[in-house]
Amino acid sequence: MKKLPEARFLNLEYIFNSFIELLKWLVERMLDFAVWLGGLTWLSIIISIIVLGGIFFVLYKIFYLQRKRVVHLVDFFIREEVPEMRANKWDEIQKKIDSKNSSDWKMAIIEADSLIDEIIKNIGYKGEDLGERLKKIEPSDFDNLQNIWEAHKIRNKIVHEADVSQLTKEEAKETLEKYKKALKELRYI
Repeated sequence: MKKLPEARFLNLEYIFNSFIELLKWLVERMLDFAVWLGGLTWLSIIISIIVLGGIFFVLYKIFYLQRKRVVHLVDFFIREEVPEMRANKWDEIQKKIDSKNSSDWKMAIIEADSLIDEIIKNIGYKGEDLGERLKKIEPSDFDNLQNIWEAHKIRNKIVHEADVSQLTKEEAKETLEKYKKALKELRYI
């Protein structure tokens, strides 16, 4: 038999080794990609846990504040007077404004201010006096906040100034009307 010439350019061992090296390289790249994805997965899991924790914290705070508000409202309604008593109290204040004596008008303003103060305190606003409590009320929560401030300033002039400039009956009625609007908004009368 005739011997075939040896092919020097075709090295099957070299081709096989190159193929194995290519497979190793592909496997390493796939493993690197898997490790990179794994790290990315753990990072996304950690971020998801943090976000879920934040969501649960916010929900807890919302429910806590709602529960706290309900407790304040329950306390307010427990201490709340019977509607007839409230109407009688307001009628007594309004009768003083019909008097001819200016000291009765001043007393009506002081009593109306005290009534508003008591209501706002019972709602749950903290502070030493009505002025401090009014500062804690958001204007969007109370439409008549500005009216109460104006009326409260007149009350302060009456109480703190020894020689109060003459308070006219019209000014006293306007001041009492501001308190009345606030009491209606607060559903006291």
